[in-house]
Amino acid sequence: MFALLLSFLLSACTESPDQLVFNGLSMGTSYQVKVVPNRVAVPEDMAAQIQQTLDSMENIFTTYRPDSELMHLNRAGVKQTVPISAEMLQVLQLSQEVYRLTGGAFDPTVGSLVNLWGFGPDPSLDRVPAKNQINSMLAQVGLNKLELDAGARSARRNADIQLDLSAVAKGFAVDAVAAHLESLGFSNYLVEVGGELRVMGVKANQQPWRIAVESPSLERREVQQALTPGNAGVATSGDYRNYFEKDGSRYSHTIDPRTGYPVSHRLASVTVIAGKTAFADALATGLMVMGHEAALQLAEKNDLAIYLLVKEGDGFKAYASPAFAHYLPGE
Repeated sequence: MFALLLSFLLSACTESPDQLVFNGLSMGTSYQVKVVPNRVAVPEDMAAQIQQTLDSMENIFTTYRPDSELMHLNRAGVKQTVPISAEMLQVLQLSQEVYRLTGGAFDPTVGSLVNLWGFGPDPSLDRVPAKNQINSMLAQVGLNKLELDAGARSARRNADIQLDLSAVAKGFAVDAVAAHLESLGFSNYLVEVGGELRVMGVKANQQPWRIAVESPSLERREVQQALTPGNAGVATSGDYRNYFEKDGSRYSHTIDPRTGYPVSHRLASVTVIAGKTAFADALATGLMVMGHEAALQLAEKNDLAIYLLVKEGDGFKAYASPAFAHYLPGE
């Protein structure tokens, strides 16, 4: 997942005294929060509250710290029941929902396959793994091997799967900051973490928040499509910049967890608008694996708002589901 959403191209770059902006770093990326207070009192430590909210999410979901809650779960013995936080339970339940919805295309246990292909945190030279290596690794993939007990708030890995929740955690963090802002009484804001977004209400000039989807170009960054998402979460997934070529074949960095091989379709990016950014984040990742035809079929069947850019010839063709149409200008 990466920041194809150029949220600030179309939201005002010159800030008003009536609009507060908070920037920082957390969860391995940057964030920006814009708040229009109107007559709501702004806490003096507002910036610290936002930072603390995001840092608490990082402490739960990061794979880069051995003491995080996620890494504690990954280290637990197979079939060992592990108590988990309410936040971890919510994210794992959502992950299971999207896993089932996409037929396993979204799978946060795919990391071992990603590493096998040399696309992980310690990238290797471009290489194609042997078929028996891939088949062996598939035994360690599958979110259906994770068992949750919501009542006891616990989790159990029934096989030696390794969870990486990076394709949903930033979206969940966006939702957490939004919930905190609303608890303080704010109803006009934009929250962005690593390109995943949630918007509510209007800007200081009373105009709706507008964002843009980036054109999938390797040469330059430019706007492909302007959007007015209303009160919603927005996430984009894309992989056109990440691939390698070997013996005349092109291998995408997007691995299909169902087959163990890189995807071979022409889908370049997926944008999802949904009530919760975490859901949009996870779904965009799953649809990116499925390809544009299967993604559109799923979206139409389940009334999902998705926007796709598909490589065709020397350019890209846009496809939008019926539920997405009213977010486009003129619709």
